[in-house]
Amino acid sequence: MDTDDRGHTPLVSVVVPLFNGAAHIAETLTSIHYQTLPATQVLVIDDGSTDGGAAIARAHPVGATVVSQPNRGVAVARNHGLSLVTGEWVAFLDQDDLWHPEHLHRTLAWLDSHHDSRIVFLREVAFSTLEEGERLREMDALAGGWASIRVPAEGALAALIGGVDVTGSADVEINDVPAMLRGPISTTTSFVSDPALLRLAGGFAPHAPAMDDYWLLVNVARLAPIPQLNQPTVFYRVHTSATSRSTRLGLPFLSSAAALRLGGGLVPLAEGLAGHLDGELHQHLLHELLASPEYRDRRFRDAVDNLARLLWPPSGRRRERIRARVAARFPRLRNVVQRLRAGDRSPGVRRGTT
Repeated sequence: MDTDDRGHTPLVSVVVPLFNGAAHIAETLTSIHYQTLPATQVLVIDDGSTDGGAAIARAHPVGATVVSQPNRGVAVARNHGLSLVTGEWVAFLDQDDLWHPEHLHRTLAWLDSHHDSRIVFLREVAFSTLEEGERLREMDALAGGWASIRVPAEGALAALIGGVDVTGSADVEINDVPAMLRGPISTTTSFVSDPALLRLAGGFAPHAPAMDDYWLLVNVARLAPIPQLNQPTVFYRVHTSATSRSTRLGLPFLSSAAALRLGGGLVPLAEGLAGHLDGELHQHLLHELLASPEYRDRRFRDAVDNLARLLWPPSGRRRERIRARVAARFPRLRNVVQRLRAGDRSPGVRRGTT
């Protein structure tokens, strides 16, 4: 698609926040360079990097403009880029993620044929490198299992383009505010939007590390439902040093979920108090908190228990919390139970022992 049905080439700006991303930034920019519908502006917002990533970005043939700022976090970097875009449309690509060459073409073609829509999501394919896959599983079984595609660290983009089926379908899922309250629908690197819509919704939220895009998109849904196409053109890299993994996400995310649900501005308070606005991520993070060593601390435990009561009324997942409390007080018992569940027949552990 060189021109749209109104006879002009869509102007697309791409914002890439960068912080010590020298290991992946060249391949990420290459995935922009390969787009069949070229970006008309590429902004790399260097958030105080110290590893040479900005120099790599300046030398890349995609022709990015590199803008430096003191280290203020990815949300500020994204907002900085949003303030500088000149395109009719804007897309965000994180420093370690990749796009299939058809990504911008497919999003802009859909938006051009749906003039009432000002934002659209495509779907992501989660991948990890062969070198990191097993370590990821050890750190977090959910994250390790999510990244079902494994590629070599060298030549990851080429391997993904050549080996992943991105055919998708014409299916479109529409996400309203209640749908967004059940959890993120995709990643920041998966949408193209009218920049004015994102500014009107308040931009990315600096107060919410690893959730700044989620807060923004909940507010976007207040203005208009968010369509998501079944087109898997985003390659989302799952790796051990990703921000979403290194940030302690459990308490902040569940606290945010309670605030968004019970604030009275997104859904009626009675609906928020009734529950039923959670998703798999909420449940996974609760389980992580219940299994964490910090759950032995009374103040931490009280915070988790109170959040559970707010988010899962009326019982607040009481049985799970009781089991977690027993396990926290008797860690050896927890180990025995886990081994029994796994079918361990080692000496000294007998089935039925309590």
